Amino acid sequence: MPITPTEDTHINTSSHGLDATALLRLLTLSSTALPVGAYCYSQGVESAIEIGLIRNESTALDYFDDVLELLLVRYELPMLGQLMQACEYGDDDQFQILAGMYRASRESREFLAESQQLAFSLNAWIRDVLKWDIIVDADLGFIPVYAQLSVRLGLSAKDCLTAYTFSVLENQVLAVVKTLPLGQMSGQRVLWALHQRIPDAVQHALHSSRLLSSSLPHYAMLSMRHENQYSRLFRS
Repeated sequence: MPITPTEDTHINTSSHGLDATALLRLLTLSSTALPVGAYCYSQGVESAIEIGLIRNESTALDYFDDVLELLLVRYELPMLGQLMQACEYGDDDQFQILAGMYRASRESREFLAESQQLAFSLNAWIRDVLKWDIIVDADLGFIPVYAQLSVRLGLSAKDCLTAYTFSVLENQVLAVVKTLPLGQMSGQRVLWALHQRIPDAVQHALHSSRLLSSSLPHYAMLSMRHENQYSRLFRS
């Protein structure tokens, strides 16, 4: 039956926040329909399941809390923000230094191959959909390409860091849902809990004046273990 408006019905028509064009661009970059192949990768999640780090909903949330705090907030988000800043200022030397640091931070063969393949596919999307020239060498990895594309699309650092965090966590949580008998609603509860933490995480990363260490030995070992995991469904 149709919903009848009441006096309490309120539609937020505020003009604050993203305009429609920026919102659509941001949604496109964070969409699973973007043909870069991110869904093929689990970033070591399968190995974490294999050795028992992720067994159920609560352990999955604990694991992804660590991914958010130790991987994203400490390194990848500040790196993305600083790469975008270098692009905005036209500082190509600084951009290349940061991009080289990011490439060197891919601690396993799988992590490096994944980042380069995603960058290659994003460059193909840029060329074939936007009709732009390739903007960053795919050999440097995904985040440098993502950063320069975001700046050229006129997106803010805060919005891009939020979208990137959402994409990374959603992809890994979905890998758990597909691998464990966890269930879609359980995966959604994990994602919803993580979403409550993302705004503060992004603010912290934006105000970080320096990059903390990207070295996460256990995380890298999960990726290396995954290279030879017989039961794996994903490419990394």
